[in-house]
Amino acid sequence: MNHYSFISKSGLKKGSAILAACLSFIIAGCDSDSDGGSQGKQIESSACFWVGPYNIDHPERNFAYPDTGANYWHAGYTLPEGASLTLHGEYPYARYISLNSYRADTTPATAITDNQIVADDGSYNPFIQDAERQKQRREFTLTVAQGEPSGDLPANTLFDYAKQGDKAVLIYRIYVGDEGQDEQAGFELPALELTLATGEQLYGQQACDILQADTEDLAIPLVPKETYAKVRSNPAFDPAKTPAIWRAAYNGTYGFQCNFLGQCAGEPERSVNFYANADNQYISTFLDSNFGEVAVTRGKLPRVPQTFKGNTVFDESDSQIRYWSICQNEYYSQVVTDCLFDEQLVTDEEGYYTVVTSRDSFKPNNANPDCGYNFLPWTEQGDGFGRAVEGGNNKLNEAMLIVRNMLPQEGFAQAIQNTSTPGDEYVIMGEYLPTTEYMSRADFESLGCNI
Repeated sequence: MNHYSFISKSGLKKGSAILAACLSFIIAGCDSDSDGGSQGKQIESSACFWVGPYNIDHPERNFAYPDTGANYWHAGYTLPEGASLTLHGEYPYARYISLNSYRADTTPATAITDNQIVADDGSYNPFIQDAERQKQRREFTLTVAQGEPSGDLPANTLFDYAKQGDKAVLIYRIYVGDEGQDEQAGFELPALELTLATGEQLYGQQACDILQADTEDLAIPLVPKETYAKVRSNPAFDPAKTPAIWRAAYNGTYGFQCNFLGQCAGEPERSVNFYANADNQYISTFLDSNFGEVAVTRGKLPRVPQTFKGNTVFDESDSQIRYWSICQNEYYSQVVTDCLFDEQLVTDEEGYYTVVTSRDSFKPNNANPDCGYNFLPWTEQGDGFGRAVEGGNNKLNEAMLIVRNMLPQEGFAQAIQNTSTPGDEYVIMGEYLPTTEYMSRADFESLGCNI
């Protein structure tokens, strides 16, 4: 790849400085939006630091319940004693970005979100209210510190929660790149600068070598196959119900015990694993095609900032959350079959959506946007047990729907984030909690169009 360049903080004036900067546009581009900067030191592209993208287009990385509205990259590394890590990036053309660090159990440790990242001098942050989203000068610098914070988090700093000599894991996320943008939404991934205890600075492959940076995909925890096979052999433990029950996510152990064993009491800790995004909370339900050919899910869609069409201004003034999606997943393999995010959905005049899911052979003729309905295909391999475990049998009649709420506004009381006790989902979320019922294909087609 090309070298990745960043603007220095020299504070040069307009005119000749801008002309000089433009001469290097092959590397850095020309930007007359800002008063800032001449071309500073060049920092090598850090493709060796990031593994990914994790998304549906890369089947070997389609796990941990990914969202098709997002792209993910992970970095796994071991920081030498006394060393420090700096990331130099550019805000992409997207709805949202963040970096999360993770504990060894795959739960989020710390996170830094786009609107918390202070832009470099002479640059600006396009994720701030009323920011112009298409301006060019958009650089930022982050420090990744070892261990856990002892007090308040310093600005532009992420702690990796790793002990000296242990491996740390970061995940960089981009949600809803503007229409026509690539997976990285217009920019290289954040570039790496490693400062050793001696003061020596290393970049690119040299830094990756010292950090023992991951080159392989993440390993993801699964329910032990013997436990799962034993539970699934007993029909009494089937997780899908009719009518469907939507439950907020708390943690992996509680989720398994509640959904499969019916042990849903207590006050479980909310600590979602599977490399979840700290800015999201989740509700989910299990589906079973034996209850009906078609599962029909309805609910009210929260208001979100409009960005997908390349909107020129970032405006959350009328929003309730930053992002919403509904995904069809295989429970055991964690593979996503497809998702719909907020700006992709058709809704009625009052903001209610209808999402139809079925096998392709049972897809109703009217399950399309022209008729006012949204469609998600049934999971490709049911629960995905046979996909993940050699010799395992897929339960093709099963599927799983997951809904995400990201970064609710303070006044949006119906967000998933405000649930706190298993069973309070309806009381808290009201009309924003989905409902799911089963129908035959013929019965759904008899409804005609909803427009």
